[in-house]
Amino acid sequence: MKSAWENKCGTIRVISFTSEGHRRNDLLRETLEKAGLSCVGYRKGTAPGGSMLCEVTSMYDWVGEGWGKDTYLFIGAAGIAVRSIAPLVKDKFTDSPVLVMDEKGGYIIPLLSSHLGGAGETARIISALTGAVPVVTTATDLNRKFAVDLFAKENGMQISDRALAKEISARILQGRAVGFYSDFPVKGNVPEELLIKQEYRKLKETLPGIAVLEKKPEKAMEGILHLYPKILSVGIGCRRGVEKEKIEQKIRSVLGRGGWKTDQIGVLASIDRKADEKGILDFASEYGIPFRTYTAGELNTVKQVTSSSDFVKNITGTDNVCERAALLAGQSGDLIYKKETFRDLTLAVVRMRCEVIFGETKQPTPRMADLERKGEKT
Repeated sequence: MKSAWENKCGTIRVISFTSEGHRRNDLLRETLEKAGLSCVGYRKGTAPGGSMLCEVTSMYDWVGEGWGKDTYLFIGAAGIAVRSIAPLVKDKFTDSPVLVMDEKGGYIIPLLSSHLGGAGETARIISALTGAVPVVTTATDLNRKFAVDLFAKENGMQISDRALAKEISARILQGRAVGFYSDFPVKGNVPEELLIKQEYRKLKETLPGIAVLEKKPEKAMEGILHLYPKILSVGIGCRRGVEKEKIEQKIRSVLGRGGWKTDQIGVLASIDRKADEKGILDFASEYGIPFRTYTAGELNTVKQVTSSSDFVKNITGTDNVCERAALLAGQSGDLIYKKETFRDLTLAVVRMRCEVIFGETKQPTPRMADLERKGEKT
């Protein structure tokens, strides 16, 4: 299964401009592909070499093709990268990760979207695989301070207020502490910049503060950055050809009754015969939600459901697709919405178990260590 970073970085689009750069392009892609990463090589200009690279005629068109989905790695001058991406740069929440490597392969620079886009982690992985020195310029990384945007990303959380997130990072860089509260168990080494509060209301003692909540409170306090984990597993069964809009409408309706949001869905699940169901795939793609499917045999390993249908079992091999799928994908969480039947589809929702984990982000993650084992230094 792909990590959150791999899902975010997409395909790594590597481009070079000189003969030496083309050679480095080939070597780097070979190394990354051996480590299991998806790469495509490109060349621009008239320098010889790089016969296996795709030719780029317009830098603007090339950048625009995968902007917001893929990672861009320029082998050459940083200025080329800056001029190429400038028309498309919007904000760190939607921009593609962009990196620059010199043609000798000595340095790797995360230029854009270091935290949320994963450029920083990509640079560390490339460093581990090739020996290139990562040039880190992000203030929280340099000062080894807690970064709330990176913390949210690593724990799969939605940020309620982007401006407040910046304010909190600035406060931490000034050496001032912020309050922290979580609805969920906290594990790991809590950064010294955070003051743990046992109750949500006590965050007002140290504003601004951070609260990791199951869902939006009825009376949200100002000055509190709310982080919402993706803790919902939604199981779905449907007739062939049901539209994405109908799926979205019914999911929003069910979740809204309990104060949940669509962007808190961590996984969609169904039976394997729905693996190519366009409406589900379109909905999952729009919201960036993983879609998992299971065989009838796998679904039947779920021990208990609230209802069963002989008619459905005769067709699919299992008596309750949506509840079984939600529970299986939700890793035995709590069924908060049992099977609900609508015209053309059924839904069930599981609240997955959640922990807030603090870790030393400057050290290789388990996925990075796995990539190091697979790769060979160029």
